[in-house]
Amino acid sequence: MTELEKLLQQVRLELGSEFIATNIVGIDGIAIAEEKVGADFDTNASAARFALVMKLGDKISNRLEMGTMEDNLVTTDRYFILSRFLGNGAYYWNLILTKQATLGYARLLMDEYADKLWAAFPQ
Repeated sequence: MTELEKLLQQVRLELGSEFIATNIVGIDGIAIAEEKVGADFDTNASAARFALVMKLGDKISNRLEMGTMEDNLVTTDRYFILSRFLGNGAYYWNLILTKQATLGYARLLMDEYADKLWAAFPQ
């Protein structure tokens, strides 16, 4: 198990039953690490599709001169999908939670783990 995978597992444990899946994804849409609770959630599809969302969100915030995009929140009738760029922006972190999750706590964990994840990237 890589250091990235260990850190994602720690995030999963901290979030408990609200956790569905998480992955670290290149802006090309290819995941380099993931953690999930069940086989029924397709993390590869979410990685590829949310790469488009992250690129578009970054492009919009830059074009409108709104500042640097910190995170992106998508809500559905079943999930919260929280995404943020890591390090130099070539990768992003996706976190999928149930609608019962506390978003403030999820963002706090993402703030806490972002630098740790970036430091664990393969050199």
